[in-house]
Parts: sequence; C-alpha cells; structure tokens
Amino acid sequence: MYFFLNKPNSKISPIRLRYYIKSESKIFNYSTGISINPLNWNSISRMPKTKSGAAGFELKQITNKLNRYIEELHISINNIEIEKRTVTREELKTRLNLRFKHKALKVENSSSFIYLYNDFVNGKIKQSKFKKNTIAQYVILKNQIDQFILLNSQYTNIESFDKDFLLDLILFLRANYNLSDKTLHRRVRRLKTFLKWVKLRGFDVQDNYKEITVKDREADHVYLSKEKVQILHDLNLNKRLDKYRDLFLIGCYSGQRFSDYTIFKMSDVVGNMIIKRAEKTDIKFYIPITEKLKQLLDKWDWRLPKISNQKFNDGIKEVCKIAGFNEPVTKTIFYGNKKIEEIKPFYERVSSHTARRSFITIAANQGVPDHLIMKITSIKDPKTLQTYKKFEESELQKWANNIF
Repeated sequence: MYFFLNKPNSKISPIRLRYYIKSESKIFNYSTGISINPLNWNSISRMPKTKSGAAGFELKQITNKLNRYIEELHISINNIEIEKRTVTREELKTRLNLRFKHKALKVENSSSFIYLYNDFVNGKIKQSKFKKNTIAQYVILKNQIDQFILLNSQYTNIESFDKDFLLDLILFLRANYNLSDKTLHRRVRRLKTFLKWVKLRGFDVQDNYKEITVKDREADHVYLSKEKVQILHDLNLNKRLDKYRDLFLIGCYSGQRFSDYTIFKMSDVVGNMIIKRAEKTDIKFYIPITEKLKQLLDKWDWRLPKISNQKFNDGIKEVCKIAGFNEPVTKTIFYGNKKIEEIKPFYERVSSHTARRSFITIAANQGVPDHLIMKITSIKDPKTLQTYKKFEESELQKWANNIF
C-alpha cells in the first residue's frame, strides 16, 4: 500500500492511494480528496516532505490525513476478513466511502453507538470476560451496525435505539448479509447485552426494544452414533488422517469442546479423572478416563497435535468420507418466513463440535443422568444441554418394542 501523485507534473496534484488486491490480482486506486504541490512530495517515502515553519505545519496536516487513510484501509480489510468476506476493490471502495462519510459526521460523542460500544468491548477485554471468539463476534456485530447507522442517520445516538431501530436493523441484516434466523438470534442477543450495559450506565434507552425477538430455530446438526464412533475407531488411516481421527475420538470420549479436547495434559489428571476449567466458560469439568480415552492420550504421549479448527474440520470430513458416512442428510435454514432445505452427504456436516454432540447424545441414550453429563461437559444450563441431545431412531424403536 502506498500513495502516489495523480498529476506529478502539475502545479497541484491529487494524492491517490494504491493497494494490491490479491483475490482479484488487481490494483485498487482510491482518491483521498487531498492535493499537494509536487515540490513538497517525497517520491521515496511517498509522503509529504518534512519542513519547518508554516509550510511544514500544513504538510504535517496532510501527512496526518493520509495516515488516517492508512488506518481506515487496514480497519476495513480487517473487518472484511473477520466477517469472512472476500476483499475486493468494490468492497473496499464502499467501506472507505462510508467510513470517511462517517468521520465527516463527527458523531463519536459520549452518547454515540461507536463510542459506547468500543467502551463496552474494551472493558470486557480488560476484565478478561470475553474470549477471543466472542470478541470477534462482537466486532462483526459492531461493523454491521456501523454500516446500518451510516445509511440510517436517525439512529446515530444510543437514545434512538428502540423497537423501531431493532426492527429496521433486523431487516437490514437479512437483506445485506443474508443471515439466518439462528445467526440473527445470536446477533440480537448480543446487542441486548450491550443495551443492558448502556442502561446501567445511566443512558436513556427505551425498554421497548426488548419486545423484538428473533426465534432461535433448532439447528439440524448431525452426531455420530455409538456404532459410527466404533467404525472410526477401527478405521485404518495414513499418518496424516490418523491425527484427525484420534483428536475427534478424544472429543467423542470426553464430551469437550475442540478448544479443550486438544489441550489435555498429564497435569490435568486427578486420580482417574481429567479435571480442569473450560477455555470458553472457565467452568470446571470432570472427565472419567475410560480405557479408550486413555489409549488415545497415551498413543500421543499426552502431547496432542496442534491443528487449527478450520484445518481440523476439513480433515475430519475427509476421514468420515473414507469411513463411508455418505448418506444424505437435510439441513433446514430459516430466513424469517422463508425456509430453505439443503441436502448434503453426512460427512460434509461433520465438524469438530460434532464430537461433543455425539458424546452427549450417546450418553443420554445410555441412560446417563443429565446432572452427570453436565458435570462432564461443563454445561450449566439444562436448556443448553437439551440442544445437544439428538434424536436417535434406533433408540425410539427399541423403547417402542419394549412398550408393546
């Protein structure tokens, strides 16, 4: 990224920003709206020259403005990547236009959304109350609301965040980000957490926003039956895929989240249990070390391979495809009153979290009481536990046969 003079041979030249877009293999050119005498331009540093006196002060002002463009460019790129969107010339142009329009409005006062939201998130970070993934989700929400406010200036200050604001925001998120009801439910829940914090700070936020909700639709997640887990256990794999299978089975045998079942250590063992605090919630879990779990942990000498969640998800899908888990499964997604059904092979639905869901479902079908499953998995709320329990047709058939 650098700046260049659009008309270097003129008496006054516009300054433009140039950035290479990898996804398009193209150069992004953007007008800063700032001009300079080419005699005052340093062609090596590609910034205004440093001078003393009144001329130097003016050049310093131009430098500060250009530095703002650098900052806003990096913020825009970072936000696009956090939202898992592709960085394109059109996307960058739109965001920079909105960002600098927003700067011109000068709305970042003590009651503006951006001011308060940054204060809210920064406070949680300083208190270590937000985990990395949670922070990322709050940043995504901030960016989306920021875009919404730029297009709806009547919602600049926090006092305007009422029932109508939330309704308009939901429509905006559905139309511009194609968010499903389940994702929207989480976005709205996080926004309400923020608004509750704002209210406690003494700001006049109307409570009627609480009337607006988005239904939390039950997700069509898959799980592995006890038989499927055994098939994975017996599968012959090469060295590359073996680690994905082993880590996944450790998740199935322990019932933990990926962030926890990939970092077990010998120092976590107390008696015949692994006892430690969950990375996400800081709640203690108690995992009985069963023979199969011990075999896998010993196999890796309790030093489990380090793999990113995304890479792991790709790997375990490949393993499950080899295992023959290719029966078609339907996933239903709701967008308000619109229902969309996607049919894909079972293995494509498997992810790191499927292991936790499999443990809970198998344990429940085996008759393990809920309070014990909750102790093992560090789940506090029985309602949360119910979302993990999946329906198993064979178990229903078995009970039906017993009844009659």
